[in-house]
Amino acid sequence: MAPRRILPTDLPPGSPLARRLAALGSSGRVTVEHDGAPVAAVEGEPLAVSLLAAGQLTLARSVKYHRPRGAMCLRGDCDGCLVRVDGVPNVMSCQTPARAGMVAQSQNAFPTAGIDVLRVTDWFFPRHLDHHHLLVKFGGALNRTMQVFARRMAGLGTLPDAIATFPRSEILDVDALVVGAGTSGVACANALARGGARVMLVDEREGPGGMRRDDPLDDGAYPGCDPAVMVRYGSGAVATYDDETLVIHEGRGVTVRARVRVFATGARESVGVFPQSDVPGVFTARAFALALCHGVLAGERVALVGDGLFARSIAATLGERVTHSPGAAVVEALGGRAVKGATLREGGREWTVKCDALVVDGELGAAYELAGQAGASVLWSDGRQCFVPESDAEGATSREGVYVAGSLRWGRIDHDARARDGAAVGARALRDLRGEGR
Repeated sequence: MAPRRILPTDLPPGSPLARRLAALGSSGRVTVEHDGAPVAAVEGEPLAVSLLAAGQLTLARSVKYHRPRGAMCLRGDCDGCLVRVDGVPNVMSCQTPARAGMVAQSQNAFPTAGIDVLRVTDWFFPRHLDHHHLLVKFGGALNRTMQVFARRMAGLGTLPDAIATFPRSEILDVDALVVGAGTSGVACANALARGGARVMLVDEREGPGGMRRDDPLDDGAYPGCDPAVMVRYGSGAVATYDDETLVIHEGRGVTVRARVRVFATGARESVGVFPQSDVPGVFTARAFALALCHGVLAGERVALVGDGLFARSIAATLGERVTHSPGAAVVEALGGRAVKGATLREGGREWTVKCDALVVDGELGAAYELAGQAGASVLWSDGRQCFVPESDAEGATSREGVYVAGSLRWGRIDHDARARDGAAVGARALRDLRGEGR
């Protein structure tokens, strides 16, 4: 069966998710358009979630072989949900709120991502297309012909319908900039503000909470910010250099000049590496949980792999609706246009499960890029199997005035530990602002 919306009555009475969905009610219903067809949506929810609820698993196609792709992470960390929205190409539908009258279109596909005749490239070259060898082998005439064809095929999307205009950028001077409004980021910003610092807190999401916002078992009682903190939700920190950080807020560029910068940017979820890991219907556990929090069940036969926070929350919320294998690893996903099953392994045993949603709570990769741009040394962690910023016990990095906090530097830690870490890093940054030294 296709993904669908669920109601509070579909869940155990009194469950946190049932209460959350009951609070949403039926208000804010709007209609968006996708490839010429109307799609029912809830205003403000991610467009990718709206399309998923309408059964649109395939939202995009791969660049070269036009293989089907779908929303996998719902966090803007993959390219499976890129669409053209209101004439603007390459829009991440998972980061775009649905609104009435919005028009979304497939790109890099003909006629649509759901049915793309350009997929024949993959069928004609089952052992993959070595275009470099092909062009050399058959000479100049074919070379020139193929280049004309390749220019039309290459890239993603076409130019926008209209030339966009942007408001003039501004410059803000603060004592401290905290990037990330999860548990650790809010605790850090509060510690700095209560110590008298001028603090700006930015996060690309619409409110605080970080990963807690996507947990169907969370009660929603996120820690709030001190009134002295300058908060900018819905704002992405896209680059940082010298002592400046470029923040995009409501389509406007803001250059934030800060004496200290704290990066509480968290971690990225992954499904891991296995054959067919990018077929539509394969989700990170956090993505599946996020869809649940919007009242969307992304599959009827759910194979759940892993034992992290989101896997446990999904299993507790859906109970017998999922087949949970907490200690297993995925050997291979099965299916072509969409996932139909998976081969799993645990110990020396392998088995196959049928599913229309493969949900994996895999390893976390530190979202270290901004901290690295700011000058922090980045090292490989054998324990976490990813690159992480090098820091001392209080979050100070190799670059003066740059700090890291929370899951970014620790990986999987609980909410209380993240709050304590954020407060400790904020206290350390405050001492440095006061000139009390490292």
